[in-house]
Amino acid sequence: MKNRFLTITLIMSLALPSLQAQNSNIKMGKISGTVTDAQGMPILKGQIFADSLITGIRTNKKGVYKLRIPIETDIVSVYSEQHGLQSEVYDGQKEINFKFSKNNVILKKSDLLKFGYIFDQEVFRSIGRKDYAVYQNIYQLIKQEFAGVIVNERSGTIIVRGYIGGDQTPLFIVDGSYISNVGSINPIELKSVELLKGADTAIYGARGAPGVFIFTTKK
Repeated sequence: MKNRFLTITLIMSLALPSLQAQNSNIKMGKISGTVTDAQGMPILKGQIFADSLITGIRTNKKGVYKLRIPIETDIVSVYSEQHGLQSEVYDGQKEINFKFSKNNVILKKSDLLKFGYIFDQEVFRSIGRKDYAVYQNIYQLIKQEFAGVIVNERSGTIIVRGYIGGDQTPLFIVDGSYISNVGSINPIELKSVELLKGADTAIYGARGAPGVFIFTTKK
């Protein structure tokens, strides 16, 4: 187990500079899974790492985690103070489940720091972050960043292809607040923009069925 841990740590130490160097061109992929102990019981608050970077995502009471990670990631890991560290090779799969063994080596945070693990969430969050200042307005940004979206700058209409229904106007959310018009959003003020479609919009009910744009501003 110890040799396997050292091998995985070496892979991550080599992968981190690569991720940082390609920061502006990184594509993100969705991944989820469950984390359980040797008896199959869910582990709460397991910390998820992408390579050696803490993501800020923890498992819930059912041992479930969900997040987006760079597709260039080599290793996905989960750390628990009570159970230690488990790592799996990431090859683009959408699901990775972790199960700790009874004989798993218990590691402290200080041990992980010695092996090059980074516990600063902002380092991970900065990966793949785009500079939206290159766009003149929000409509240009949406048109260029999201395939399958019809944008009419003159009328200010935005339609996400694939939805068949009455009102085709997507739901717009800025820093957790709903807005009816995105025209006043200045791209230079944005930290991230995400589009949810299909089943991913279920939490927003029927209003989110045409699609949900989530804008996060720089604070």
